[in-house]
Amino acid sequence: MNIYRYAKRTAVAGLVLLLLVTSFYLLGWHMYFFLLVFAAILFAVLFSAIANWFVDKIHLNYGLSLFLAVILFFGVIIGAFWLIAPTVSDQFSQMKSAIPQASQQVQDWLSQYSWGSTLLNKVPDDLSASQVMSGKGIPFLSGEGTLFSRVTGFVSSSLSFLIDFLIVLVTGIFFAATPKLYTHGIASLFPVRNQDRVLEVLDTLYDTLKRWLVAVLISMTIVGVTTAIAFKIIGIPMTYALAILAFFGEFIPNIGPWLAGIPAVLIGLTISSQTALIVAAVYFGIQLLESFVITPLVLKKAVELPPALLLFFQVLIGILAGALGILLAAPLLAVIMVLIRELWIKDIIKAKPLNAGEENSGEEEDTLVRKRLVRKRTIRES
Repeated sequence: MNIYRYAKRTAVAGLVLLLLVTSFYLLGWHMYFFLLVFAAILFAVLFSAIANWFVDKIHLNYGLSLFLAVILFFGVIIGAFWLIAPTVSDQFSQMKSAIPQASQQVQDWLSQYSWGSTLLNKVPDDLSASQVMSGKGIPFLSGEGTLFSRVTGFVSSSLSFLIDFLIVLVTGIFFAATPKLYTHGIASLFPVRNQDRVLEVLDTLYDTLKRWLVAVLISMTIVGVTTAIAFKIIGIPMTYALAILAFFGEFIPNIGPWLAGIPAVLIGLTISSQTALIVAAVYFGIQLLESFVITPLVLKKAVELPPALLLFFQVLIGILAGALGILLAAPLLAVIMVLIRELWIKDIIKAKPLNAGEENSGEEEDTLVRKRLVRKRTIRES
């Protein structure tokens, strides 16, 4: 073997290994930043999908369509807030006082049994359910600490969330305004012969995220409306607040729906234990309907996420990045699965080996393409 070729391959392998280690390091320690970028990409996909719909249906140019998409997005949010904000705000205020009462009832019921008393004894006094729900034992909520520290803590956390959201939103609009600038920029980092394939994979990722967003929004709407109607029929108070929790909980598969169901059961418990059981049965029925009817219908053309794999991925990324990681775990796993399928399975595992003639023809084609690019650059500069 040629020693220079061997040294070159060793250097390339070492460089690739160094890049992988650096990438994992950056992902581990700066995961929050990358998740913000990914959230901006999701907004860009949403805006682009709406704009492309306007282009196809109304035949407007893309710039005007994107402007209408952004106006529509903010219009729906502001309109919904204007219509239901006063009612929902009052219901959430009632919920804040009702849930600790129901939590105390659960503790009283558990204390009647030996195993329940043992379980309660394992929970520290400052972390009991009623105290967490009411804010006792939490310095910021219970009033511990100075007024200045509480005010600055609230302002800093709210301001940080608002700044992050605005950065993500504005970045998403920039991504959606000139998508080819970024997709072709990424493709230009690869050899000429692979650039079309890179663009194809990026298009596949866009279609996957678009279908996932549409499917999730449909599921969220159906579950939220169904929950509101069912709880209204049962006569549960704070119906709209509980429906909104169910609506947003649907965005987080596996975990979100069941976390959103806990307040509903606790509110039912404030009426009677029978009502709590009815609420639990109704909510469980809605989740069964969503899992076995709604999801298969709306996700039949979208990427399929294995539930067990998604749950483990949610736990992993939740450990690395907290709540934001859990929130974005599903679309991020969809992207990873598409990349594995397209770049590893199709392009490596199932790729047919090239014979010598095809390999030489490929090299000749790359040389011709390279010469054309040099010739165009020379003409442009002259």
